[in-house]
Amino acid sequence: MKKFSFFLICFFLISVFSFGEESKIYLISDFNPSFKNKLIFDLKLEDVYESKLNFDFAILPNKVLFSGVEDIVRYFSFDQAGFEFSYRNPAERNDPYFLINNYNGFTMILDDFLVMTFDEPTLGIVFQEGFLGASFWAKISDISDYRFSLSLSSSNKLGFSLGFYQELEYYFRVGDLLFSLNNKTLESVYIFNSEYSLEYHADTGLLIVNSIFFEKNKENFYFRVPINKNLFLTYSNLGLGISFYLNILRN
Repeated sequence: MKKFSFFLICFFLISVFSFGEESKIYLISDFNPSFKNKLIFDLKLEDVYESKLNFDFAILPNKVLFSGVEDIVRYFSFDQAGFEFSYRNPAERNDPYFLINNYNGFTMILDDFLVMTFDEPTLGIVFQEGFLGASFWAKISDISDYRFSLSLSSSNKLGFSLGFYQELEYYFRVGDLLFSLNNKTLESVYIFNSEYSLEYHADTGLLIVNSIFFEKNKENFYFRVPINKNLFLTYSNLGLGISFYLNILRN
């Protein structure tokens, strides 16, 4: 998986300079007791693919940090007639297992019906994405490890789903937000958006947020208050500082 992701990243970096007329590159630089930079590659080739990549590197008092391969791709969509290969690109779909699998790894979709996920290789069949939907999923390595869902949803991304796995799961979709309940308590939260993302799991307390204004990873957080479109006042667990947001490539 990591080798495959690395290949995709190399392909994207070459393509931004070769044929992505709508592609852009942004830089966010945070100056506080640390020095952190984030390169954002917004890549588009009309009617072929679109994607967004992040690459972070931070200089801390005692170490230097770089993005892991699994943290670089923010979203990706290669969509042709009858075939789609995507990552964190929910489009108009409402099935909770599709949304979570697509958030966690690359997904291949045939005829908007047959789905294969690559994070934990799984086959899925999604029936009738509309007001009433259903899906069935099984791991390729162990087909006895399966789950299915029933969903009610509207065209404006409002939906409710029941997930049947080891126990009954409840999922609620409100726009770009998906959250689940287990034993009447909040279990997980996801936000699906090409501009920002959020993932939260109650059992571990893990919270990952990726946006211009607020960013939190496993080690640090950054809260950026805009002064103008290029300058931010920044507060983080490392201290106060300033940040610059610059468009360094505009085709």
